[in-house]
Amino acid sequence: MIVFPKSLAKFWNKKEKTDQDAVRSTEGMTEQPEDPDEAIPASEPEQTAEPEQAAESEQAAESEQPSEPKEMTALDHIRELEQLLGMEPEKQENQVPEQKAEGEAPTKSDPSAEESSEPPILDLKVSSNGMRAVLEVTLHSLNQKVTPEEILAFLERKKISYGILEEEIREYCKQANFMQSLVCAVGKQVLDESDGRIEYYFETDKVLRPIQRKDGSLDYRELGLVKNISKGDSLCALILPNPGSDGMDVFGKVVPYHKGAVPVLPIGVNTQASEDGQTLISMVDGTIEMLPNAINVNEIFIVKGDVGRDSGNVSAKCSVLIQGDVKSGFSVSAGGDITVRGIVEHAHLEAGGNIVISQGMNGGGRGSLKAGGNISGKFFENAILDAQHEIYASIIMNSVVRAGGSLILNKDIATLAGGECTVGCGVYAKNVGNPSGSVTKVRIESRELNALLTESSKKLKNPEVLLHELDNARREMREFEDQFERLHQQFIQQHPEDDGTKFEQVNKAAEKKRIQFSKKIEELEEQHQQSEASLNSFLSYSIIAKGMVYPGVKMEIAGYTYNVIKETSCAKFYLTYGKIEWRPATPTDTPDTIKH
Repeated sequence: MIVFPKSLAKFWNKKEKTDQDAVRSTEGMTEQPEDPDEAIPASEPEQTAEPEQAAESEQAAESEQPSEPKEMTALDHIRELEQLLGMEPEKQENQVPEQKAEGEAPTKSDPSAEESSEPPILDLKVSSNGMRAVLEVTLHSLNQKVTPEEILAFLERKKISYGILEEEIREYCKQANFMQSLVCAVGKQVLDESDGRIEYYFETDKVLRPIQRKDGSLDYRELGLVKNISKGDSLCALILPNPGSDGMDVFGKVVPYHKGAVPVLPIGVNTQASEDGQTLISMVDGTIEMLPNAINVNEIFIVKGDVGRDSGNVSAKCSVLIQGDVKSGFSVSAGGDITVRGIVEHAHLEAGGNIVISQGMNGGGRGSLKAGGNISGKFFENAILDAQHEIYASIIMNSVVRAGGSLILNKDIATLAGGECTVGCGVYAKNVGNPSGSVTKVRIESRELNALLTESSKKLKNPEVLLHELDNARREMREFEDQFERLHQQFIQQHPEDDGTKFEQVNKAAEKKRIQFSKKIEELEEQHQQSEASLNSFLSYSIIAKGMVYPGVKMEIAGYTYNVIKETSCAKFYLTYGKIEWRPATPTDTPDTIKH
């Protein structure tokens, strides 16, 4: 039994079928049709065929006439197939060797004889995004080859025009390892823009953490509750997306890049964008409040509760409102005002503006308040108070008080008892000291008072002395006028013949005398007015007690002292020339802040 290669067997079956169809066609042509009208006339070219062509046709017809069946060898079949395929005789001899003798079995075929005439199969697979093309080669025999030109031509037919790896293709063909796939083209990757972002210049974490001291320990009173910002400082910046670039797939089609998202600056209260629109700037000194879509700079920082362990110390560049108490050992500092709705214990408060305590303070001898403006509260006990301007309270006991302006105690109690009080202008109270005679020191000293004293000592006299000198000058001028008038009458009586020529010289001398007297009187009047004004100025540096001043109270005004040795009611103590005196207080002595 002869075994044919699969490719030859396929063509053999096709050839056999073709031969059978040819026989049927020939038989049909020789058969005469029953109906002459249905006979198909020969075409005109056949009728006009040349004699040589007719002879060839007759020979071909004779060869196609059925003859005695002859058994065909395998070599005959192969030749017929080669003839059908149009193969060269040389290839015939290389592919199928002749048999040694008729009916003898063929020898083993040479491997080159099984080489297929079909070209290798090239298969191209392109990734879904068109960025990668992979070539797979299928050979029909081991001896088949693929050239780089064939692959490049194949890629061109497949519309691959960008990123062709020609060097890799040539190396692939050179190595001839066609069992492996080849990445033959790679596109240019798209570089998408990254999303923009907001870069913050402050700590956005809301978790409170103790601050580490220099020695490494933790200060649990400093938890960083407040985030301060100064006017003109930057809060955050807009970081724009990195630039992107388009890509290109292996088909030469542009792949556009995706643009990144650009966030919006979180502009809020008291903030605005810079000129270039890239930075958020604070417009005031304050504290930062971060909301989901905005950043506010508040001029008032609100502590919703007590200042204690939960909040830690509070330090803000703006005003601070504390809705609870300030516990012992903690501190509050503010660039603006400090308002405490509760009480202040042994704590430290310092404000650039005013300090207002709704209830009061018991400092325990250690708690202190320092304000660049006023300090006010219901009561202060065992505390240290320092205000640049005024201090307002109902009662102050056993405290160290210093005010650049005045200390004003109002309401029904209005008592200053014990401790030391130093003010720049005056003290107004109902009671100063207490019946038990505890020592209460009240001192008035200031630069303004010292300057007034210096000016008074150099230029001004006691207004009473000035008034006496003024009366003497006026009296002397009146006496001169009377004497001049008497002498003038006598001269007229004694010299009636004189027409006034001789007396003219006397009148000129008298006029000069009058001018001297008038000038002296004016100077004395001016000095007296200044002296009176100075005295009134000294009256504003006073200690007023509308109730009682008890023994044990020690007063000092500009270095002059006065010790109260007996109870004195409704009195005003003030500085006059060289001593402290008192007189009954009047309604006009009430400070304007209490009048209204």
